[in-house]
Amino acid sequence: MSHAQQHGLPEGVRKVDIDHLYGRLADRGLQYGPAFKGLRAVWSHGEEVYAEAELESANGGDGDYHLHPALFDAALQSALVPGLDSESGTFLPFALRGVRLHRAGARAVHVHAVPGQGGVSLTLTGADGEPVATVGSLVTRSVTPGQLDAAGQRAQLLRVAWKPVVQPPAAADQRHWAFLGTDHIGLTGALKTIRHPFDAYPSLRAFDAALRKGAPAPDVVVVSCTDEDSPVHSVAQRALMLAQEWLADPRLATSRLVLVSSGAVATRPQEVLSDVPGAAVWGLLRSAQSEHPERFTLVDIDDPEDSGRALAAAVASGEPQLAVRHGALFRPRLVRCPPPSRPASLTGTVLLTGGTGALGRLVARHLVTRHEAEHLVLLSRRGPAAPGAAELTAELSALGARVDVIACDAADRPSLERALADIPAPSAVIHTAGVLSDAVVDTLTPRRLDKVLAPKVDAALHLHELIRDPECAFVVFSSVAGLVGNAGQANYAAANAVLDALAHRRRTLGLRGVSLAWGLWESEGGMGSALSAAELARIRRTGFAPLGPEQGLALFDAAIAADEAVLAPVRLNEAGLTGDVPPVLADLAPARAGRQAAADTLRGRIADLPEAERDGAALEFVRAAAAAVLGFEGPDDVDPDREFGAFGLDSMGNLELSRRLSAATGLRLSVTLTFDHPTPARLASHLRLLLQEGES
Repeated sequence: MSHAQQHGLPEGVRKVDIDHLYGRLADRGLQYGPAFKGLRAVWSHGEEVYAEAELESANGGDGDYHLHPALFDAALQSALVPGLDSESGTFLPFALRGVRLHRAGARAVHVHAVPGQGGVSLTLTGADGEPVATVGSLVTRSVTPGQLDAAGQRAQLLRVAWKPVVQPPAAADQRHWAFLGTDHIGLTGALKTIRHPFDAYPSLRAFDAALRKGAPAPDVVVVSCTDEDSPVHSVAQRALMLAQEWLADPRLATSRLVLVSSGAVATRPQEVLSDVPGAAVWGLLRSAQSEHPERFTLVDIDDPEDSGRALAAAVASGEPQLAVRHGALFRPRLVRCPPPSRPASLTGTVLLTGGTGALGRLVARHLVTRHEAEHLVLLSRRGPAAPGAAELTAELSALGARVDVIACDAADRPSLERALADIPAPSAVIHTAGVLSDAVVDTLTPRRLDKVLAPKVDAALHLHELIRDPECAFVVFSSVAGLVGNAGQANYAAANAVLDALAHRRRTLGLRGVSLAWGLWESEGGMGSALSAAELARIRRTGFAPLGPEQGLALFDAAIAADEAVLAPVRLNEAGLTGDVPPVLADLAPARAGRQAAADTLRGRIADLPEAERDGAALEFVRAAAAAVLGFEGPDDVDPDREFGAFGLDSMGNLELSRRLSAATGLRLSVTLTFDHPTPARLASHLRLLLQEGES
C-alpha cells in the first residue's frame, strides 16, 4: 500500500517534490528559520493540495500555545506550493478568515487545502482523522524577490572564522612521504621529528627522474610555498606551474600535494601576516581544489621547528585547508557577521580606481548622495576618454561634488605617483579595478595569470606603498572567489586572496584597511553582464546569487562601518547550498547539505533494478545530470546520441558534470570525461562498466 493510500488520500494524487522547497523559497528571497521548516510531504489532486506538517523537535514543548504557530505556519505553507513556480512572484499569506481551533496540543497534522473564489480553505486533522483546526479562507498576495530583498533577507555580510579541529589520537602512518623543492621554512627538520621515512627531491626534474627509474610515487608530497623575497607574480606562477605538472602526471593520480606556507593567512585580528605573496598561492590552490578534489592540501604553520606532528595530523584530517597555531589545527569557515552598531561615512577627497567602470560609477554616485563626499578623484586607464565619463562628471557635479577624472593605470607605479601628486591627500581610497580572464587550472597560462594580477594586485600594492596616512580609509574590492576558490577562476582567486591579505597586513601596521570580498553584482556593463543564463545558473548552484545595486551599496555601507579586515558582502542562494558545497561554506549550508541520499546516487538507483534495466537507468541519470549542468528543463532535452559539445557544454560545464557524476558513483573520474566519452549514451556505458568492475 502506498503512503498516500495509507492516509486515505484519493486515487490519482501526485506526489510533489519538496526536497528543496525551503532552498527554492530562499532563492526567491524568503528565508525560513529551522523551527518553521515543518512541511514534510505534499500531494496535489487537481487544484487541491494534501500535505503533512509537524513541529521540528527543536521547538520543544508547546508552552502556552493551543496550536503552535510554527505548526500552523507549516500548514499554511502547503497552500503556497502550487504558486511556487509562478513568474509573478512568491505568494505569502495575507489575510485569514474563519479560523477555528477544534483541539489543542497537536504536534503534527494532515492538511487539506481547497481553493475557492474567496481564497483557500484548509482543514487540519490529527493522525486519528479528527479535526484540529479549520480555516475558512486564506487569502494570499504576491511579493517580488526585490521586495523581499529590500527587507534584507538574503544579502548579508559574511566573515572568515578559523574554527578548531579536534585532532584524532596519533596513529602509525604507513604512507610514503616526500619533500619537493627548496626548504624555505625548515620543514624537513619538522618532518624528521615525526620519524616519517621521506625522500627529498630538490626539483621537479629530480623527482621525475626518480619516478622514471622505478621509485614508487609518494602518497604525500610536501612543498614549501613561502618565499617572502619573491614578488606576487613569481610566487603565483611557480604555484601554477607546480599544480599543472602535478595534475598532468598520471603517476601521481592518487598522490596528495601538500603546500605549506608560514604567515600567508591570519587566523586572528592581530596576528601578523608576514607572507602576502603566499596568499596568492592560497587563492590559486583553492580553485585547484574546487576543480580537482582530494589532490591538494593547504597548510599554514606558525612554528616550523615544532609543527611536524600537527602537519601530519593536518594531512590525516582530510581537510583541504588548515592553519597550525601552537600545535592546534584550525579550519576556515564563512559565517554571518552581525551588522555594525553605528554607520560610517566617507567624506572629503575620495580616490576611486576603476572610477569610470560600471561598478565605479555606482559607487561614485553613492559616495556623493549617501556619504556626501565633497571631492571625487576617478582614476581609470582611459580617464576622460572613457565611455560615459563626461556624463558621469556632469551628473556628479550637479549633485554638488567636485570631480576629477584622471587617465592613470594604477598598476603602473610612476603613473600613479604622478596622479597622486596632483590631488589633495585623500581621506579615503576605494580600489574597484579588476578584469577577468577565466580558465581551468589545467589550461591557465602565465600570461592570463599576469593579466588578472596586474590591475588587482599591482595597483593595490602601489596604493598601499604610496598612501600611508593612518587616518585614510583604505577599501579594496576583492571577490568571494578568493575565499571559496571558484572553479575556473584560479587567477582571479589568487589576485583577490592577496587583496584580503593586504587589508589585514595594513591593520597590523597601524593603518586602516578593509577588503570586501564581493559576490557577483548585477551592474550593467560589469563583470557579470556578459554571463550567459547557464553561467548565471552555475553561480547560483555554488550557493550565491547576483547582488542588485541597492543591495550591494547597502552592504558597502555596513562593511565600512564594521571592524573587520575582510568581509564578504554576498547574496546567498540557499538552494545552491544543499549539495556538495565547499568546506568553507559548510556552516552556512542546511544541516542536510553534503549528505547525499542513496536514491540520489547512481549506485543507489540501479542497486535494486533487474540487470536488463540498469543500462537505461544509467543513461537517464547521465541525461538528468547533463540537463542540470546545461540549464535545460529536464533529461528529455538531452539527446543520448548527440555530442556534449553540440549542446554547448564548455570546459567549466564539463568540470561540473564530471564532479556531479563522481559524487553520484563514488568513482574518481577524469576531468576529460566528456571528451573521452562524448555522448550521453557512451558516457553512461562507461560508468556502468566502471561500476561493474568495482562490484567484481
